[in-house]
Amino acid sequence: MLDGLSSNATVSKIRAIHGKMLTKDNYHEMLTKRSVPEIAEYLSTTPRFKDIMKDIDPNTVHRGFLETLLEKENFDTYIRLCQFQQLDKVPFFDFLIEKIEINCILMLINSINTGVDRSYLDDLPGYIINHTKLDLLELSKANDFNELTRLLHGTAYHKVLLRVPLSDDGTVDYTECERRLRTQYYTNIIREAEEAFPDSQSDEVVRMVKADIDFLNQINAFRMKAYFNYSAQEIKKHQIKISNIAKKLDSYYELETPEQMLEWLNRYEAQSDITDVSILEVGMQREKFRRLKHYIYRSFNAPVVLYAFTQLCDFETANIFHIIEGIRYGVDPTFIENNILIC
Repeated sequence: MLDGLSSNATVSKIRAIHGKMLTKDNYHEMLTKRSVPEIAEYLSTTPRFKDIMKDIDPNTVHRGFLETLLEKENFDTYIRLCQFQQLDKVPFFDFLIEKIEINCILMLINSINTGVDRSYLDDLPGYIINHTKLDLLELSKANDFNELTRLLHGTAYHKVLLRVPLSDDGTVDYTECERRLRTQYYTNIIREAEEAFPDSQSDEVVRMVKADIDFLNQINAFRMKAYFNYSAQEIKKHQIKISNIAKKLDSYYELETPEQMLEWLNRYEAQSDITDVSILEVGMQREKFRRLKHYIYRSFNAPVVLYAFTQLCDFETANIFHIIEGIRYGVDPTFIENNILIC
């Protein structure tokens, strides 16, 4: 069981790192750059990324390399924080490793379904190899879904995917695979939190994780309604059935239009600054961002603060990637700036 007092140093360390994360002014400055090398050079001057960029020649940096470098830095930071006070001895703190494992498996399933060549090997995150029990290279050799599930035998993912039915053409429902894998993921980390932490800690962890699921269900339901006009029954079928607000969400799924969903979110989820369905997803992401930042500075619970911090790191790199993509396609810098999330 984790002693809450013993992890205060980890919370302080996370807050110190968070204080170095990119600011509104940093992003504004990045939007004046016109190429990936210029962005790389700018990042090398920031407190957040100067150490990982110090031995890199910005003129040789391309988009894929920079994205991998930043993602690796986020992962390495998470590993260092877990090792700092031996939090990695507690199974709960494998949450980011398990999340990346699931993303890798889903990437492989998508590749098998679409029949693409093995170029996806380049996208597998090599930095996780020393921290995962999965043999990603061996898994990447699977030619069909049955072979993939066979190669996953002995892992927590085997039984989950074994129950997914095959279509006549040998493909599987990717969305169903994702729902089952993420349901298992959240179920496991909730159980691990309840087993490892005192009630005062585990209660906060469970509420936070369920809020994460509720957000995911809300945004996925909106997409299903707005883009595919799914019925309430179809939406419910694709949701993760773990929630802080299950009954309220049932009423949300029953709504007939995206506009009604926007009104519901404004009423129940403090989305009062959203007036246009076209920016609803950005508004929801901002609300999640505010919630995560609240955890960083209001909680003294290391599991909560670290879980929130890793997601804020994801937001930060997503902002950088969004800026790079916008520059690549000549998007108006003002539009880009209005759609990023500030740490």
